[in-house]
Amino acid sequence: MKKTVVLCLLTLVCLSVSCSILAQDVFIRGVVTDAKHRTPVPYAALYLQGTSVGTVADNTGQFSITLPDSLIDKQLVVARQGYRLLYLDVNHRDAGSLHIALQPDEFEANSRALQDSLAGETGGFAGFLSRAVNFVTGDWIPLGNPATNRFDFGRIQTFPTYNPIEGVRLRAGIASNSRLSPHFFVKGYLAYGFKDERFKYRGEAIYSFTPKAYHEEEFPKNNLRLVYENDLFSPGEIHPRSPNDLLLITYRRSLNEATYRNYGELNYEREFKNGLAHTFWLRRSRFQPQGELVFDRQVGDVLMREEALHTAEVGVQLRYAVREAYDQRKRKRIPLEATSPVFFLSHSIGMDDFLGGEVPYHRTEFSAQKRFLLGHAGRLDVVGEAMKVWNSVPFPLLVYPNQRYRHHIENNAFFLGRSLEFVADEQATLRMTFVGDELLLSRVNLLNRLGFRELISLRGAYGRLSDKNLPDVHEGTYAFPPVSHLYDKVPYMEGAVGITNILGLLRVEYVHRFTYRDHPDAILGTFRVDVTL
Repeated sequence: MKKTVVLCLLTLVCLSVSCSILAQDVFIRGVVTDAKHRTPVPYAALYLQGTSVGTVADNTGQFSITLPDSLIDKQLVVARQGYRLLYLDVNHRDAGSLHIALQPDEFEANSRALQDSLAGETGGFAGFLSRAVNFVTGDWIPLGNPATNRFDFGRIQTFPTYNPIEGVRLRAGIASNSRLSPHFFVKGYLAYGFKDERFKYRGEAIYSFTPKAYHEEEFPKNNLRLVYENDLFSPGEIHPRSPNDLLLITYRRSLNEATYRNYGELNYEREFKNGLAHTFWLRRSRFQPQGELVFDRQVGDVLMREEALHTAEVGVQLRYAVREAYDQRKRKRIPLEATSPVFFLSHSIGMDDFLGGEVPYHRTEFSAQKRFLLGHAGRLDVVGEAMKVWNSVPFPLLVYPNQRYRHHIENNAFFLGRSLEFVADEQATLRMTFVGDELLLSRVNLLNRLGFRELISLRGAYGRLSDKNLPDVHEGTYAFPPVSHLYDKVPYMEGAVGITNILGLLRVEYVHRFTYRDHPDAILGTFRVDVTL
């Protein structure tokens, strides 16, 4: 009897195990990519047709899903805006890793091409204008066959520019892509200013520890970079770590407040899927004043004029971007999460008697950026920063209102102040820009077709300068330029109203200065035209 019971139990256990094996779920993990550009497709939806079983790929296109064995005969549907629906037959052989390539939906591109064609047939200027905008926004041109080229020419947006120091400036550059090497990249440019009659240049060598589909800036970055640059630089209009490649290059208000800067830098940048990123750097710089700018210091009864300022620094920058994700096509990296807040925290240390550095200093910065969607009314972009220099330093190393980090959301500079007008060693700034959506201009058919949108902005800055950085108090500190002033009891404020997104490219606005209107040569208000790229 006992043997019979034992045999029955063993039989039931074996049947149970065999049934569970036969009914075993299928676990699949993999990645969704763009079939044309071979870049990851974030946030693609995957689900079994006609069921509630599904998942969503992460911000790098990776996914995992468990499919019940009873539903394995159903097709797996892969969907993502901007791509064609894909239906896959899944079986046990697909268990493990699966590479899914989505074909881009060319409807939008074909529609734009048709509109351009019709514009060309119905009006020469409209067709030319449309092609010119597409050419500028493309920014890079393949050198050779687009299917096999190893280098691109660009950037188109910075090829012809103008500023009061260089006059007309021409710049041309090249950059390699993954067809040369998926890990090693080179890029650089050569520029010439016809007014100052000087050549400028920049060269970079980048090693990516992860293979790239086309270029080194693809998310997530894991790059070791060597840079050497010799170009114009304004400490009051560009952040020390911002690239010198803005469209219609800056220096609008730096006629006699800019320097020539050449530096070499080694840096390592790493981005993570969770939105964290860090950059470490070692940099040696040389600043040479231009125009009427001079580096004078009073030592006792002797006025000493320095030909150049040399610095050597190490630094770290931490960045956190909530829900960071991008559409990546060729050299374009288009953010999908523009409403997610972004935070920056950095600290740099200047070293004396190392690599030729002359100034010991500590500099700390914090920045927060956020876009708020205001329903159908539009959007509000807000950027706030706080900066502090902890030591006595020459005025080119102090903090200024326009030394800001640029990221996804577009928040423009202070337009009506001279670049070195406000000197400080600790400072806070706030920028707010409202862009309309379904307001007045969108209700006028012609203006809506041209992309016109309302623009309102308000910008403010306030800071203080401690005694250790006052030339009259601290002997040996560089004398301030004549244009420089200290903040009084109120912040500097300016605002603007205008129209933006004209043809997806231009903005026209009137900018008004609210405070410090009594400063010499202050621009109290002006109309300006700029590019929104």
